Amino acid sequence: MKIHEIAQYLFQIGTIPFIALGLLHTLYSLADVIKPRKLTPRNDQVRQMMTETGMKITNRTTLWLAWLGFNISHGIGVLFFGLIFLLIALYDFKLIQSIKFLIPLAILMSASYFVLAIRFWFYIPAIGTGIGLICFTLSYLML
Repeated sequence: MKIHEIAQYLFQIGTIPFIALGLLHTLYSLADVIKPRKLTPRNDQVRQMMTETGMKITNRTTLWLAWLGFNISHGIGVLFFGLIFLLIALYDFKLIQSIKFLIPLAILMSASYFVLAIRFWFYIPAIGTGIGLICFTLSYLML
C-alpha cells in the first residue's frame, strides 16, 4: 500500500466520528422534541422553567425551543461536515490534495470541536473529535 493511499484512508476514517456523533446528536435532539430524555436538564423543573422563559432578543421563542433548535442544527452541522469530507475523499481525493486549504480546514474544524469538547462537553465527543483530529493531521503529514 502506497503512502498516498494510507493518507486517503486516514482522512476517510477521520470523518467517521463526526458523522456518528452528528447523527447521534441530531437523533437525540429530535427525540427530545417529543419526549425530553437525553439533552435535557436532569432537574425537570429547570426544563419546565426553560419552556416558560422567553428570550430578551425575541418574544417568539422560549429558551427550551431555542435549546432544541440549537442542538438539532449543531448535530446537522457536524453530520454535514463529516459527510461532505467523506464523499469528497471517497470520490475524488485528488481534489482534496489539489485544494491546499481543505485538509488544514478539516484539521482546524476538528481541533475546534476537540477544544470545545474538552472545555464544555464530556469525554465521548472529546474522544471522537480527537480521533478525527489525529487522522486528519496524520493524513496531512503523509501528503
